[in-house]
Amino acid sequence: MSQTAKFVTGSPMKHVAIMSFTASLGLMAMFAVDGGAILRAHGAAASAMYATIFGGLVNAILDPILIFGLGLDLTGAALATVASRFALAGYSLYSVNKATGGLVTPRLEGFFRDLPPVFWIAVPAILTQLATPIGSAYVTRSMAEFGEDAVAGMAVIGRLTPLAFGVVFALSGAVGPIIGQNYGAGLNDRVKRTFWDAIIFVGVFIVVMAGILFVARDLIVVAFNATGDAQLLIYAFCGPLALLFFFNGLLFVANASFNNLGHPYYSTWTNWGRHTIGTIPFVWLGGLWYGPVGVMSGQFVGGLFFGVIAALLALRVMNNPEGKEAEPHHVNVTRPTQLFHGRR
Repeated sequence: MSQTAKFVTGSPMKHVAIMSFTASLGLMAMFAVDGGAILRAHGAAASAMYATIFGGLVNAILDPILIFGLGLDLTGAALATVASRFALAGYSLYSVNKATGGLVTPRLEGFFRDLPPVFWIAVPAILTQLATPIGSAYVTRSMAEFGEDAVAGMAVIGRLTPLAFGVVFALSGAVGPIIGQNYGAGLNDRVKRTFWDAIIFVGVFIVVMAGILFVARDLIVVAFNATGDAQLLIYAFCGPLALLFFFNGLLFVANASFNNLGHPYYSTWTNWGRHTIGTIPFVWLGGLWYGPVGVMSGQFVGGLFFGVIAALLALRVMNNPEGKEAEPHHVNVTRPTQLFHGRR
């Protein structure tokens, strides 16, 4: 057994927890300085965390210099963000090069050989990510109809969500390598165990974090000087709605399973479903019946249905690991796993 396949032995729950917490630190560092990051941890969570923190620090240092020191306002903020992205990419490449003992110059033969499996993962992943801004845009438009207080409350929640649930956001990228390595090694029982351990981990974390938000709800309202609808939205989010984030976690875990078990387009369809028919009608009815709190509640309730659907579909895939109904005939389903999670 190769030493690089670390996830095929030991407790899956331990792997899930370590990968999720370390990857989330990098995400929360970026969110804390008003940055944005999509982190995919391919078995190098510590390096990814350091790279993201490094990029966040660059953004935090350059922001005041460019905005206040040079008076560039929005242009300065944009330049600082671009610089942080270059810093993040540079540090990431340096870490990968150091960890692997050097990057090999790509060859044309290898490029064309690996192109189909890379596209088999990359294209649906890109399509999956495109769904989120569609749903978010509709929610923002719906909330704007209720005035500035509602939009302000939504903005506060938009900052609280990644800070409170950064571990859950990181889970999708963190659990992927664990599922991928065990699937590649033919350990289907450990794949299922990792899936269930990830769900249990999400459930426990959500309950604890929802409790913290509930206790801190008054402090949050005071800290942001929230009044009117903004205050109502914060109280709703820090109450029952925070618990419903569990179903977003279900969707994240299911998507990671689809991507690593050879069914990436399942991830695309469930994510688009969640952000279209799982968002638009619920948000519209919620706003019609209950105002701004109904808009936000509709967004969470829609996630409930698609979280459950995605989890059941993921279990079906795990119980039929040899199923090829979703893959094109010319692509070897094991090739993406070999590329991204294979043993050296």
